[in-house]
Amino acid sequence: MVHLTIYGSWQLGKQLGWWNYHPDWLTRLTQKLAQAANAREKKPKPAAQDTTLPLTFVEIDPATATPEPPPDAKYYSSKNSKAANPEPKNELVPKVDGHQDKVVRLMDNEKPKPFPLQPSPTPPEPDPPVESKPKSDAPGDLALVRPAPPRPPTDGQDKGTGEQPDRPRRLSQVRDQAMLSGQKIRQAGGSRSPGHVSFDAKATPFGDYDAAFIAAVENCWHLLIEQHRGTQRSGKVVVDFRLSYDGRITDMKVQENDAGEILGMLCESAILNPSPYPRWPAQMRQTISSNTREMRFTFWYN
Repeated sequence: MVHLTIYGSWQLGKQLGWWNYHPDWLTRLTQKLAQAANAREKKPKPAAQDTTLPLTFVEIDPATATPEPPPDAKYYSSKNSKAANPEPKNELVPKVDGHQDKVVRLMDNEKPKPFPLQPSPTPPEPDPPVESKPKSDAPGDLALVRPAPPRPPTDGQDKGTGEQPDRPRRLSQVRDQAMLSGQKIRQAGGSRSPGHVSFDAKATPFGDYDAAFIAAVENCWHLLIEQHRGTQRSGKVVVDFRLSYDGRITDMKVQENDAGEILGMLCESAILNPSPYPRWPAQMRQTISSNTREMRFTFWYN
């Protein structure tokens, strides 16, 4: 009986139009919800910020550094720099009167004298307490002697004393000794801004780290070349690898090699021998937002 009563009431209301009535409050609520949905669809999305960073490192002459970065930098470095030429023209790239067209470089620097990297020195252990009673100078005993006078500065060569010249022990010391070696590039153009020849380059939190990293690899590479002079030939070697935040090198692979197997191995060793490298600075790790970086080094044998 209950079911029949409900069903009959529904059919009767359907014929009389009872169920077609909508209260005013429900109608207004439906309209507001529809307007809000339309506003969300028409609201323009915020423009995505360009967070991409230049991928090619270039060394910048400190004399051409600028406080502000250029708007569209093709290169990154440890300092900001804006494209310029002594005789400006209406071109997008600066004109450089160099001698090669393979490596982006603005300065002619001689090849550094190679020296092997050494680990950071460990702090000396504290001396044992000195006993008050005198000790004989028998074999095996330590005798208190006067320290030798400091040596006069030399040009870094052994003068027959049997002692080795001081050598850098850290990446930063390698970087401070000399700028990256090589000849400046030959490039047509003429930047619109007057000034010393310079590129558009943007300083990044890892520019200083990469400059020291490249200098360490370059130094090791020149050292290996000196040890294998008989295998010298022309060619190009391209090596890909991953640099971890803790300075380790992994996943190394030679992508291109027309210089021969031995010279290709020297390029791999130039990257691996100085490792592990220093850990990334905190700001560098935040900028990269990853624990590893994909790196590519290109070696040219002339």
